[in-house]
Amino acid sequence: MLEAIRQFVNAYYVHPITHDNGYNPVNTVTWALLLVLCLFLTLKLLKKLGITIDKPFIAAVSPYIFVGASLRVMEDAGLFSPPLSYVLITPLIYFLLFFCCVSILTISVKLSRSNRLRDYNYKLAFGLVGMIWLFANLMILLRKEEVISPWVLFAVIGISGIMLSVIYGIGAKFSVHFLTEKRNVSVLAAHLLDASSSHIGIDILGYRGKHVIEGIIVKYAGSAAGMYPLKLGILIPVLYLLETQFDERESELKNLVLLALLVIGLAPAVRNTLRMILGV
Repeated sequence: MLEAIRQFVNAYYVHPITHDNGYNPVNTVTWALLLVLCLFLTLKLLKKLGITIDKPFIAAVSPYIFVGASLRVMEDAGLFSPPLSYVLITPLIYFLLFFCCVSILTISVKLSRSNRLRDYNYKLAFGLVGMIWLFANLMILLRKEEVISPWVLFAVIGISGIMLSVIYGIGAKFSVHFLTEKRNVSVLAAHLLDASSSHIGIDILGYRGKHVIEGIIVKYAGSAAGMYPLKLGILIPVLYLLETQFDERESELKNLVLLALLVIGLAPAVRNTLRMILGV
């Protein structure tokens, strides 16, 4: 029995990390459930620290999404060796970034409550640390790798921008307000960027998708462009429910869910795009 459990854990959880094989149905469901649990624990932690999950907080967290994506590309480029490299593979990199963010945020909050730093803006400081960390990662990457395909950046942003403009235009014309709300637009933009990076990477540059659903779409649709209708078909109803079913008393939970959706879309989008630009 113990040997069977060990083989199961190795096959579905350990090897996908140590061999960077991507996802399978078992670990995909596990990580999804773990994400839901982490959302509730995060909400309780932020309330304990007295932190409001508002637009400035989401903006302050955003640089760390790019930090995680750039660290992942550094691992893809072979700049780290095992066992450190394992920590930079999904999902462990999310735990690493979570721990770092909580630590930096806690220190920032403690400093803001010091009598000598009465005017200290902890959200601004928290975001600034993320920007500095991101800048350092990019400098290291650009020193080690060459820019091979700069056109990818314009293609990913261009395709996503056109599709987002159409959705925003429909929302504005027919007064579908949840399609024009800034936070919802940011989430849609993040996932359209992710879909565009997958489409260009898999269909044009020959990269291989590592997500289970992505693989199914490529197999049966013959193109990663199927990610566009899939993402929009899921996201638009979810955003509608968040807009209509959450009242003001649940605004922090709503903002936390929007932040999680932003991370899930933007992190792989930045990683994919950066990899393709550098030819990693």
